[in-house]
Amino acid sequence: MKYLFLAAIMATTYLFTSAQADVIEDRKAKFRENVTILRAIQTQIKDGNFNAIAAGGRNIANWAAEMPDFFPKGSESRGTLNAIWLNFESFQAKAAANQQAALSLEQAAETKDAAQIMAALQQVSGSCKSCHQSFKAN
Repeated sequence: MKYLFLAAIMATTYLFTSAQADVIEDRKAKFRENVTILRAIQTQIKDGNFNAIAAGGRNIANWAAEMPDFFPKGSESRGTLNAIWLNFESFQAKAAANQQAALSLEQAAETKDAAQIMAALQQVSGSCKSCHQSFKAN
């Protein structure tokens, strides 16, 4: 009986650790996707590919809406500060600000005005930077 209990604890620990590793890899992939989207915008403006800009803004907004779910307690990784979990409400607020900025980017793309798109892009970048300053290790 004692060995069965120990085996159950070990299995639970393994599953929890494995799930945490998955969520960390998933969130890293989403952040890399955001960087790719943001880097492509100037070229997309030059090419007149406003649909791609709008889709990118929507993609970032969708990620921002679910971002807090990808930071459960215990999912620490290199690059994250413990401040995320100590002040999770602030983290959620910064994710919401990122979502709103990304929705503004999507709307700016619909205008097909490069200046409006670049201003919205700066808002998105600023919301990313704000969160990184508070919750990301260098």
